[in-house]
Formats: sequence, C-alpha cells, structure tokens
Amino acid sequence: MIEQELKNIWKSSSKDEQIKFEKSKLLLELQSNLDRFYKSLKFRDLREQIVAFLMIPLFSIVTYKIPFLLSKAGAIIITVWCIYLIIKLQRLKKSKPAPATESFKSYLQKTKNYLTVQKNLLDSVFYWYILPSSSGVILFFIGFDLEKWKLVLFISMTVGLGIIIFFLNKQAVKNEFLPRLKKIDEIIKSMN
Repeated sequence: MIEQELKNIWKSSSKDEQIKFEKSKLLLELQSNLDRFYKSLKFRDLREQIVAFLMIPLFSIVTYKIPFLLSKAGAIIITVWCIYLIIKLQRLKKSKPAPATESFKSYLQKTKNYLTVQKNLLDSVFYWYILPSSSGVILFFIGFDLEKWKLVLFISMTVGLGIIIFFLNKQAVKNEFLPRLKKIDEIIKSMN
C-alpha cells in the first residue's frame, strides 16, 4: 500500500523532484553498498594482521633457535615484513572517510580517494606483499639441507601461492574496486 502511494506521488511530481528522488535513492544504495564493502575490507585487514601478529613471535623464535644462516636470514625477512604489513594496514585504516562529518560531495570525493588508494595497493601487491614474503620463505627453505626434490617442491609451492595471490588481487581490482569507482564518478558528475 505505502509503496503504491510512493509511486503515485513520484509519478505526479515534477521532473526536478523526480530527479532528486532518484539521486537520493542512488545515494542510499551506494552508501549501503560501501558499508558492506568496508566490512569486507576490515575483515581482510584484520585477518592479515592476526596472521602477521602470530608469525612475528614464531619467526623470532625460529631466528634464535635455528643454526642455519640462510634460514635465519629468511626468518628475519619474514619477521620484518610482518611488522611492515601491520603498520601499512593500520595507516590505511586511518585514511577511511567518515560520512557523518562531511558534506556528501566531499564524502564521495574522499571515498573515491580511499578506494583509489586501496586499488593501487592491490595493483602493487607483487612489490610489497608477494616479493618480500616469498623471498623470506624461499631463503628459509634453502637454508635447510633438504633433498633437491623437496626444495624444488617448497619453492614451487611458494611461487605458485604468490601467483594465485597476484591474480586474486587483480581480479578483486577488476570486480570490486573499478565498478565502485565508476559509480562514484557517475554520482559526482550528476551532482555537478
């Protein structure tokens, strides 16, 4: 009943009022979409930070206990990378815009900037995530006196995991970030 009344009011209103109604509906839809998306980003960052927090003491102990020099170097690289990862994700969290404190146009612009930073982060995942972590893991395994086939297996698994992470992040940019950035651009243009 109420839905039909709203449709009738919308149909009988002027073009300007209809456009304002459509913009309001679009903005509410965008905000709801962004809220769900921010929750998924928060979960991703939390998961990464928990794993990093667990790996820091583990690889610190390994650095102290293992006698192999290359394995120690790999464990140190992994430990330093985990600390770097935690700091990077914490800094990124601080740049998230707050909707209640801004005009909607300003909020949209800051949201666009935040999503662009997130997109660029995923685009450069090879340099700040895969390369340092894989280098540390590969050095760690090379330090042990393993049979050649085991070493090749561990290195292949590490490289394979890095490739999977790389392509999953590229897919996330294409499917998650670019459509949202495009929608935000459209809304900003319609507000001008």
